[in-house]
Amino acid sequence: MKLVHPWEPEYSKDSKLLILGTFPSPKSREMGYYYGHPQNAFWKTLAQSLGAPEPPYDAEARQRFVREHGVALWDVFKAVDIDGAADASIRDEVPNTFRKMIDGSEISAIFTNGRTGTDAFNRFCSAEAGMRAVYLPSTSPANRRTQMTEDYERRWSLIGKLLRGELVSSAGMKELDRRAIEEKGVPSMVLMERAALAVSTALAAAGKGSKVNKDSRVLCVCGAGNNGGDGFAVARLLKLAGRDAEVLFVGDKKRMSEETKQQARIAESYGVPITENDLSVIGKPGVIVDALFGIGLVREVSDIYLETICAINSARKAGVYVLSVDVPSGISADTGEALGGAVAADETVTFAYNKIGLTIGKGIDCAGKVSVADIGIY
Repeated sequence: MKLVHPWEPEYSKDSKLLILGTFPSPKSREMGYYYGHPQNAFWKTLAQSLGAPEPPYDAEARQRFVREHGVALWDVFKAVDIDGAADASIRDEVPNTFRKMIDGSEISAIFTNGRTGTDAFNRFCSAEAGMRAVYLPSTSPANRRTQMTEDYERRWSLIGKLLRGELVSSAGMKELDRRAIEEKGVPSMVLMERAALAVSTALAAAGKGSKVNKDSRVLCVCGAGNNGGDGFAVARLLKLAGRDAEVLFVGDKKRMSEETKQQARIAESYGVPITENDLSVIGKPGVIVDALFGIGLVREVSDIYLETICAINSARKAGVYVLSVDVPSGISADTGEALGGAVAADETVTFAYNKIGLTIGKGIDCAGKVSVADIGIY
């Protein structure tokens, strides 16, 4: 018999993040609220992440708890066939939709409690929601062993870090960027210039540590988005500082953001050599600045973009120093996943705040040394 979700999502206009289960268990349905099984570690784990006392076994108290801390709760599925509380038995499922919740709140990140929910959300719901879900190890009583691991603690700690402003999601960073431009009046090109200066400074510091020869040729690999605009600006600043710097643009020039078009014109006017879609130049430099994709990547990379990532990684194996701009290209800034493939960098300079995806999953391995640069976004 198909079961239909028995209550509405828990959120308010002040909710900052959303945590999803798969579907309410029999104990939760009996209680009338989320994670009602007395042995489910959800409420204890959430409280620890937030640095707050665990709420009592009471639906109203738990509702107040999540609302006070800006946490929204719901489930991936609207209706399912399920045997008891076993996620593995779910069949004939009907997913929920999430856009209304996100638009009616300040939700900037979605977390999923357990692997089944994560895989289902990212398969069925991520396009509609406009963001991918971050996997959290299950708090179910059936997963006691995973609740004693370092990965369990690291991933659940993300909740508190995000709410305290120690980390940001891609959506959260975009909103901060928008506020700086539209509400504070900081021109987007000024932010881009400061980002490029931070990357150039990082390369100079790497040279002082003998990791990068100051005479090494620098190739900035740029995409069409604003991350690519940062790369064009880096090449120009390095050129003006006397470095041998050039640009490889990968993609369709017609798809360039307005800021990237402008940075490309400025770089060209200052004599920066620009090559388009010729990957043979990747194997030649001593330094590669990876500015292909930024925090907005949500789909798997393919075609020439995947080829470019593979070529950068091959060059690094041959001794080329790789510095990624904001996030290594191909890494999800939210989940730390490699979306089809990802650049393995020696160093990543990320802007304003550290990103969730640089602290978990493949993001840790691919980012290398991470530094957070102040570019005027607060």
